[in-house]
Amino acid sequence: MRRIAVIPAALALLASTVPGASASSSTSTPVAQAIVAACHPSDNTSERFATFVGQMQAVKGTLRMAMHFSLLERLEVPSFQAVALSELRPWRRSKKGVSSFIYSQRVTALRDGGSYRMRVQFRWYGADGKIIKTKTARSGVCHQPAPLPNLQLTSITAKPGLTPGTTAYTIAVENDGTGDAGAVDVALRVDGGTALTGQVPTIAAGESGTVNITAPACKGYVRAAVDPRGKIQEADETDNVLVTACPA
Repeated sequence: MRRIAVIPAALALLASTVPGASASSSTSTPVAQAIVAACHPSDNTSERFATFVGQMQAVKGTLRMAMHFSLLERLEVPSFQAVALSELRPWRRSKKGVSSFIYSQRVTALRDGGSYRMRVQFRWYGADGKIIKTKTARSGVCHQPAPLPNLQLTSITAKPGLTPGTTAYTIAVENDGTGDAGAVDVALRVDGGTALTGQVPTIAAGESGTVNITAPACKGYVRAAVDPRGKIQEADETDNVLVTACPA
């Protein structure tokens, strides 16, 4: 798994310089805010990125402004947690006398199923170098997809069972998704009778497995269903059933 990173080349410093500025933000522009400028989800980790932007306006008495970015990540835990990234440690400072200050951070290699937002701390400094105002804002969320399995029944074969009137059925299941699947249940009905079940412990992405179920001998048709109770989240839930004539 690649480490989450910030691309230095994607950083942008945009400041409107007004000599001796002591301007206040307009009523229509927030004095400071954090936004998601770009969110690019992808099944390929190397192609994922999110760009977060902090922007702030000078208030009365401002000589210089500064921002500090902290990436927040949510995976399995219910709340967002800060991610330690050395590239985000420094405070980003504006030039003296600017009326507005905008800074962007582009984050790459985001993890499977992760949700990301940026916490930005803002500071305004006066002519004496002391802080005259502070604010903290959080951006919106950029969500990345988790790899999902996709289970399909590919075949049902049969041979005589050990008990008269029964048949031993072998049901093949393929996972052509991008995520692994565990505890894969398979249900079999013969001629519309009672469902009998078996289980494959795990089927990795791109792999297949089989389950053996002994059931009554077939007279007309068999129907098999993988994950019949819908316990496994899949990329496609519409291809989980296979109905065929009695297997030879």
